[in-house]
Amino acid sequence: MQKINRISRRIVLEFLFFGVILVFVFGVVLIIVLESFEKNMLDDILYAELREYRLQVENAKALGFPNSRTTIFIYITPFDEIVDMPEHLRDLTQGFHNVKHNDRNYRILVEHIDGTRYTVQFDETSIRERERVFSYLVGLCSIAILIIALVFGWRLSLRVINPIKQLVGQVAAFKHQPGESLNLSVFKDDEIGALAQEFQHHHEQLQQLLLREKEFASNVSHELRTPVTSISLAAELMSAKPNLSAIDLGRIRRIQRAVGEISELIETFLVLAQIKSESSICHDDCALMPIVHGVIEQQRVWLGDKPVKVIIEEKGQLQVQAPSGILSVLVANLVRNAFRYTNQGTVTVTITSNQLIVADTGVGIDAAMQTKLSEHTVNVNLDNSDRVRLGFAIVQRICERYGWTISFESKIGQGSKFTVLFTSN
Repeated sequence: MQKINRISRRIVLEFLFFGVILVFVFGVVLIIVLESFEKNMLDDILYAELREYRLQVENAKALGFPNSRTTIFIYITPFDEIVDMPEHLRDLTQGFHNVKHNDRNYRILVEHIDGTRYTVQFDETSIRERERVFSYLVGLCSIAILIIALVFGWRLSLRVINPIKQLVGQVAAFKHQPGESLNLSVFKDDEIGALAQEFQHHHEQLQQLLLREKEFASNVSHELRTPVTSISLAAELMSAKPNLSAIDLGRIRRIQRAVGEISELIETFLVLAQIKSESSICHDDCALMPIVHGVIEQQRVWLGDKPVKVIIEEKGQLQVQAPSGILSVLVANLVRNAFRYTNQGTVTVTITSNQLIVADTGVGIDAAMQTKLSEHTVNVNLDNSDRVRLGFAIVQRICERYGWTISFESKIGQGSKFTVLFTSN
């Protein structure tokens, strides 16, 4: 069974994907902006502290500077006394630096002014801690937003998909109740409602076409069978006359054979016209062997006086879930072609547990004709080759409707073999 790519799942995934992208971009931008803002703010504080100090103490040379803020220290060192500075400050160049020392985080400004090295150190450990807490909060908020997006997408998908599921359910019910109509009252005045109305419109048109098709089949059954039956009865009465010459008797038999062929074609086309509706109905298992025996006796007229031996082999019990009329048409087309184009030798009909095989030792089919056998159309004026194509096209159509497969192999002068594989539906 083909896996269905559900629209509701796609809607939820789209919302989730959009939420992930949005949260990621927003979170990254927020953290970057916050860090940049804090960095600029700290740098401004360090510059301000250094300017304030130089204004208050212009000639101070003491190492360290007492300040009311315990987080800021200023070191003033001549260039020749840098070795006396704390180790983590000695090798810093001019500018701003981030330094970690003794598990503390520092933001440091180094300036060289008038031969003196000024080092302003700010302890930003508490700020870094708050940044980590803020990052955790951003992460938690991101997860919450994703959950909200997931729930919102799921609820939205239900609102969007439920009307579609209702429409699918009602349309699927046509398979078992083809005469029913859609309940348009459950659909709103939106695109899905418009789609339901279009479905209803086309369904009504289809029902009208099916009704006309049934009426046509009924009329054809009566109008065509009546004259054919009359011709058949007339030919039978003519054949019963005494003292008929061989020529007259041959002509009557030709009429009877043509009438029989026309009757079979009428029956075949009537059955094919109903295949579409019949194939969706569950049928009881039908034994194929009795049908084969009946068809062979019916089609023996095509053998006439030809030295052809008919062999029936049963290598397994074959029960097919299909109407007996459909199976009769299928077997008749295969057997008729075998009888018609076999002048001598054998025609073997084999039944296995899942196959029907009709093999003959007839004239065979050339390569060009084998290519044409896959076509379903035939010419109006049927010659012998087109009659073969017509019979095979009928068998193909039956097999396609019921999920069976038909294959063949043939060689010129050696005969043909047609195989129908009955797969369970």
